[in-house]
Amino acid sequence: MIAHLRGILAEKEPHQVVVDVAGVGYRVFIPLSTFERLPATGESVRLLTVMHVREDAMLLNGFLTPAEREVFVVLNSVTGIGAKLAMAALSTFPPEELVSAVYREDATLLSRIPGVGKRIAMRLVVELKDRLPALPPASSASPSPSGDAPSVPTTTPLPTPGLQSAPTLRQDLVAALVNLGYRAPDAERVLRTLPAPELSDPATALRAALKILSR
Repeated sequence: MIAHLRGILAEKEPHQVVVDVAGVGYRVFIPLSTFERLPATGESVRLLTVMHVREDAMLLNGFLTPAEREVFVVLNSVTGIGAKLAMAALSTFPPEELVSAVYREDATLLSRIPGVGKRIAMRLVVELKDRLPALPPASSASPSPSGDAPSVPTTTPLPTPGLQSAPTLRQDLVAALVNLGYRAPDAERVLRTLPAPELSDPATALRAALKILSR
C-alpha cells in the first residue's frame, strides 16, 4: 500500500493533482482542504495517501495533514458513505469543523455536505462520535506542504494560482463540483453567478460555489 508520496507537483486542479516521483506521475484525488495549501506547480510536495481499490480501478486519495487523512479513513468506514462522500465532506468543511460538528451532534451542518441528507447526517453523528480523533482548533499549526519546513497556521495566505484562462478554470471548477456529487448543469449555473474576483482564484471560487449549492 502506498502510504505517502514525495515528489514534484506536476499538475494541480481543485480535486486532483499529479505528483512526479522519480519520473513516474501519480494522479491523486484531493479534498479542497488540501488544494488550498498546495505549493506552486513545479515545487516539492509530500502527500499522505490512502489507496482506494475498486473493481475497475485503484485510486489514490491524498492529504497534506494527518488529521485530514485520519478523518477521511474514519468517514470512509461508515456504511453508505464511501471515499467520494468522505472527500466531499473534507471539501465542504476543514477536518476540525467536521469533528466539532459530530461532537456537537449538529446534523443540520453535516447535511450541507453534498450527498448527505438529514438521515445520513444523523448516522454520522451516531457512528462517529466515539471514533473521530480529538483535533486542535482550526487555527492551530499544521505541517507544511513539503513536510520539512516549520509548521504554519492554517490561516496562511494561499499560494498564488498559476496562470489559467477563464474557460479552463471554469472547466476545472465544474469537474471538481461534479466529482463532489453535484450535477454539471447546477455547477455551471452557480459559477455563472459568481463575481469575477472570486472566479480568479480556484479555491475561493470553489468555496463560494459550495456555499451556494449546500443551502
